[in-house]
Amino acid sequence: MPIKWLHWEKSQEWGKIYCPMLECEVMTYYPEGVPAFDSYTAPFVDNEGDVCYYKFDHDEGAWDDGLIWAGEYEEGMACSF
Repeated sequence: MPIKWLHWEKSQEWGKIYCPMLECEVMTYYPEGVPAFDSYTAPFVDNEGDVCYYKFDHDEGAWDDGLIWAGEYEEGMACSF
């Protein structure tokens, strides 16, 4: 099943990084107006209908292990940091 990608509000693109948890290269984003110490995948809807994302720690140069839960998916919802 293809990933249903959502969009961050008030974000800037950081660049593409290979995400081993999703097994593909993904664009990462960070909040507007702050330094990019961390960047994030676009939020996506998982198989259970939850909105989730992953975080890349630029100081460590690695992805955090855990999936971050952002809520239950609702059509037309806005995602923010």
